[in-house]
Amino acid sequence: MKVNVDLKAGFLQSLKREVLATLTAEERAVIEVSTGEMGNKPDAVKLGWLKMRTGEIWTKQRYTRALKKTMDKLKQTVARQSNSE
Repeated sequence: MKVNVDLKAGFLQSLKREVLATLTAEERAVIEVSTGEMGNKPDAVKLGWLKMRTGEIWTKQRYTRALKKTMDKLKQTVARQSNSE
């Protein structure tokens, strides 16, 4: 039995709009390519999509670093907002 889980919907829907607004265009592209339908694609497809979206050349190492940095930034932003409420 195959379970189709849309990570993008689950992950991004739980974030407030203000949190997503703190991301740069490059960070949003990295999140988009790592979640949802694109998350299941081979790395070469993801890197090609990022190149098309940002106009820059992407390597797997750059993508991995950018994803980690973006996820850490989101984690800190959500934690700050949770503490202030």
